[in-house]
Amino acid sequence: VSRVDSPPFNKAAMDGFAERSPDVAELPATLALVGDSFAGGWPEFRVGPGQAARITTGSPVPEGADTVVMVEHTEELEGGRVRVLKLSGSNICPRGEDMRRGETVARAGEFLSPLGVGVAASAGHERLAVFRRPRVALLCTGTEVVEPGRPVARGQIYNSNGPMLSALLGPLAEEFRYLGVVGDEPGRLREAIRRGLQADLFVISGGVSVGQRDLVPPTLEELGVRRVFHRCAIKPGKPTYFGVRDGAAAFGMPGNPLSCFVVFQVLVRPAIRRLMGLRCAEPAFRDGVMDESFGNKPGRRNFLPCTVRAREGVCHLRRTRSHGSADITGARSADALLSLPADCSGVEKGETVRFLWSGPHFPPFSPGG
Repeated sequence: VSRVDSPPFNKAAMDGFAERSPDVAELPATLALVGDSFAGGWPEFRVGPGQAARITTGSPVPEGADTVVMVEHTEELEGGRVRVLKLSGSNICPRGEDMRRGETVARAGEFLSPLGVGVAASAGHERLAVFRRPRVALLCTGTEVVEPGRPVARGQIYNSNGPMLSALLGPLAEEFRYLGVVGDEPGRLREAIRRGLQADLFVISGGVSVGQRDLVPPTLEELGVRRVFHRCAIKPGKPTYFGVRDGAAAFGMPGNPLSCFVVFQVLVRPAIRRLMGLRCAEPAFRDGVMDESFGNKPGRRNFLPCTVRAREGVCHLRRTRSHGSADITGARSADALLSLPADCSGVEKGETVRFLWSGPHFPPFSPGG
């Protein structure tokens, strides 16, 4: 709540001369100068009939004056006089024009932007109670996963999830810790998970399905995590795990890279926004028009990478190339995720669809769009 009016007084919006509007009803008009008003001071005089005061931008308007004439529209004369040649509005910012004392200028659950910080300061507040960004830890699992830059043996693959999820999670975190890759060995996995659970939000890639070496869910629960859900009706991302322990939250993601990307956009990013105290945390889906027809297998909500281009104020969508949930190469050019309901068996060209921005630009730039 603002502690002050802003501006706290009628102030000049321009460098020039303050005078009474009746005195400049007919131009040119010659007025006598009775004083100066500069920023940081206070004019102890009054502007009367036939008078004017020199004034600078941001300075208090002297009592009696209701107009500031730009200095470019005047001609200063000898003998302490000024000739007004042209008018261009009042050029006065009235007291309380920006905010009034007692007015609510920031609400709980809003993101405090740099401009918001400035507003709070101009309202007279030196401190605000805020939610901090969460401390986030990331762990990648899988004996077959090797960090980029190291040699890979037959049957092994480079770790794309670690760098990709670090790039997604890092900017949202107060403190971000990448715990590296751990193989499917119960002892090492348990120790790595124990360390990760010290964060506010712990994200694990791989090891969450129902295979013989999918050890993440039981290990989390051995360490006191309470399962909230394991498996959800989305595609890709069905094996996703979520649990909580003592105020900390843990997400277990499937190992396929596109699955990780979708789960981050649909579930993890909203969870982080909720941890930040934001009132509006849910994914912001938009409407668009599909530029192609295709079939879809119903059963789960399907998220498909797509490009978005604006034409005549309408977002037009087209799917990117994809070979499945392990293929992020084809999805690299995507701006958004097309969201198809679980009962959808196909989309017709020209049909209105729902999508979620996921690219680097929100919305993306498009030639001529």
